[in-house]
Amino acid sequence: MRTRIVLAVAAVALAPGAAAAATPAGRAAAWLERTAPPAAGGQAADAVVALAAAGRPPARLRPRLVALARVAPGYAVTAGAAGKVALAAVAAGGDPRRLGGVDYLARIRRAYAAGRYGATAYDQALAMLALRAAGEPVPPGAVSALRAARGPGGWNLDLRPRAADDVSTTGLVIEAMRASGVPAGDPGLGAALAWLTDQRNRAGGYAFAGAGGPTEANSTAFAIRAHTAMGRPAPARTRAALAGLQRADGGVDFAAGRPGSRLIATTDALVAFAGRALPPPFPAR
Repeated sequence: MRTRIVLAVAAVALAPGAAAAATPAGRAAAWLERTAPPAAGGQAADAVVALAAAGRPPARLRPRLVALARVAPGYAVTAGAAGKVALAAVAAGGDPRRLGGVDYLARIRRAYAAGRYGATAYDQALAMLALRAAGEPVPPGAVSALRAARGPGGWNLDLRPRAADDVSTTGLVIEAMRASGVPAGDPGLGAALAWLTDQRNRAGGYAFAGAGGPTEANSTAFAIRAHTAMGRPAPARTRAALAGLQRADGGVDFAAGRPGSRLIATTDALVAFAGRALPPPFPAR
């Protein structure tokens, strides 16, 4: 009888962890941990951030950060790449000012001119997110530059207002604007989120170009994260559309019948599955 009681208590104690492991986030995190650290600097950095979003503690992420620090100096030659490395450093409990003897925030600052970090929206948004992750302010000019670059709906990679807006860029820029202190009630952000929401397909998912195209994991994840950054829950159908691309092994396909880069799809999806938005450090739950 005593043995049965002890086993029952142990089962209750383990239940929360087991339940978490069975969620889309838990399964994606387990898949990512089973995957060897990527050789490419950006993918390695994204994996660290995604695992931190899923609740992995800094000590568990430190070996990945050490591996990233070895390749980061040659990888982080743009503001966006330096931003990714800085975000990973913060997510793993490190200091982006002295990761492997390199100051990645200084690299970001050197790229700044006339409100812009580098050439693309990814340079701009990732640089701004990295500064906020490290507790540093974002220059008002950087926020103003993004406001000026918004198109009729959201944003596009080249930050040209007359070019076609896309879902992924819009989602990432919303994260960066919110992290930089732009309130959720800002009319421009509200209009961008409304445009983004209108791009859903009938299943609730998103394609990069929007317009109701077939569900793609990366763009759907960015859309979910934009809602999270704005303090609004993503529609249940959208979350289900992303989860529908997850295989039994926990990894996520780029699109139905198109595996693509499962590593990139899974890292992007994991942040969304975990209900997080950038930047780290992520509050404890």
